[in-house]
Amino acid sequence: MLDLGCGIGRHTVAFARMGLSVTATDVSASGLTICTAWLDREGLSASRVRHQMGFIPFPNCTFDGLVAYNVIYHTTAAGMNQVLAEVSRVIRPKGRLYATIIARRDSRVASYQTGVAMGKCVEIEPFTFIYPRDAPGDKYLPHHYSDETEVRGFVAGFVVDDLRLVRVEYADEDGVVQTGAHYHIQARRS
Repeated sequence: MLDLGCGIGRHTVAFARMGLSVTATDVSASGLTICTAWLDREGLSASRVRHQMGFIPFPNCTFDGLVAYNVIYHTTAAGMNQVLAEVSRVIRPKGRLYATIIARRDSRVASYQTGVAMGKCVEIEPFTFIYPRDAPGDKYLPHHYSDETEVRGFVAGFVVDDLRLVRVEYADEDGVVQTGAHYHIQARRS
């Protein structure tokens, strides 16, 4: 199992607890360090590799499954196509993919559009936003927001078993109620 963009290791640890052979990958050295410490505390093991998600450093057909939770939209539309081509390459035939892609129905789109109007962030292509300086949270990374048609295009090389829009209300750091919206995709490599 490949945990693409593992961050601090939440899914990696869960898979390792289940007894799966796991490879955790991320661009962040600090995330991988925290993931390693968590695995060590629990007496679990997983391979860990630092890399850019657009170029997955494994041979073709290496993994039976791949999870990409809240990670592959941190690029442009072309970047997402590149990531999913790499995902398809490293998953074995009939291997499973579980991914999330942030939706245009997410309330943060309006915040970004306001930020663009105020000169605080940039829309580098339609529905792809980035804060070039003084970025709160992970906003120094690009965020590409998709609609269902675009998502289906991204996963056209897969057999999609389930694609659904999941909305969650939450209070942001200022206490304002927001609506998070992500497409959740379960698919198989054909």
